[in-house]
Amino acid sequence: VCKNTVGSYSCSCETGFAYNTAGDCEDVAECASSPCSNGGVCVEAVGGYTCSCPTGYRGTHCEEEIDECAEGTSGCSQGCSNTDGGYECSCDAGFRLGADGKTCNDRNECLAGTSGCEHTCTNTVGSFTCSCNDGYALGADGKSCEDVNECSEGTDSCDQQCVNTVGGYTCKCDAGYTLRSDKTSCEDVNECSTSNGGCQHTCHNFVGDYYCSCNAGYDLSSDAHSCTDVDECATSNGGCDQTCQNTAGSHTCSCNAGYELAADGKTCLDVDECSAETHACAQTCTNAAGSYECSCESGYTLASDGKSCEDVDECAAGACSGANEVCKNTVGSYSCSCETGF
Repeated sequence: VCKNTVGSYSCSCETGFAYNTAGDCEDVAECASSPCSNGGVCVEAVGGYTCSCPTGYRGTHCEEEIDECAEGTSGCSQGCSNTDGGYECSCDAGFRLGADGKTCNDRNECLAGTSGCEHTCTNTVGSFTCSCNDGYALGADGKSCEDVNECSEGTDSCDQQCVNTVGGYTCKCDAGYTLRSDKTSCEDVNECSTSNGGCQHTCHNFVGDYYCSCNAGYDLSSDAHSCTDVDECATSNGGCDQTCQNTAGSHTCSCNAGYELAADGKTCLDVDECSAETHACAQTCTNAAGSYECSCESGYTLASDGKSCEDVDECAAGACSGANEVCKNTVGSYSCSCETGF
């Protein structure tokens, strides 16, 4: 190349050429000085050279490292980390890098057994959720399952009593009730329908319980089931006027001889044997309380049996006491007469 100057000129070689000893311009071998960096390959050319850069570098001398992450040319579907001359793809938690080194695929923690769920694991895109069986609640760690006490929380459906169990609960009924087939509600037990409730006499059922009672003339024993006969005669003679006779569950009144039981079954009325003509008096009957007395007409005297009458021998008793007087006894009487000649 010729360059004119004031009063002269100068010659020089074009870029990439240099004077040889003969004064001619010849191509310079630039590659001999290893002008390419970062592993770039130098390629000679007429009047110059070029650097062939390895992947991840660019520039005339391969001096610029390419940040594929910043320029968005990495192809990573999620995380990208720039490296010297390259880059690395990474995935968020719950994903794993695919075979192409770029694509992130969902990691199924449930199948891999890495979820830590105590009961049920449900996979989601990039994560998972834990859930618990009925009767359990998810713990604060989001993985463990804790028993729910339905009884104390009032979430049970028991009619009366609730008993908590691991993972559930059972229902019970108060005394006098039984659990229905639905296992939650209670119905009254009719204790009287089985062996009369153990009652000796009468069983009375009511909601939730029962009681025993006894027939008239019996008292309920201390066991509240058996019945004991009441001795009515022991209290106020059973209301009887005279004699009380206790019987099983009752009593009877009776009267002494000479009395008869009144219509009330208790009072004793005097029997008038004289009027009823049930006496045994030979002549006169006089009624008395509970009995009667016999007496005889004039000229008779009461016999030792107290009933029959015997003739009185007035003559023997000196009924005719006059001189020369003759006494003649008759049944129930006597007569006086004078001896013959008087």
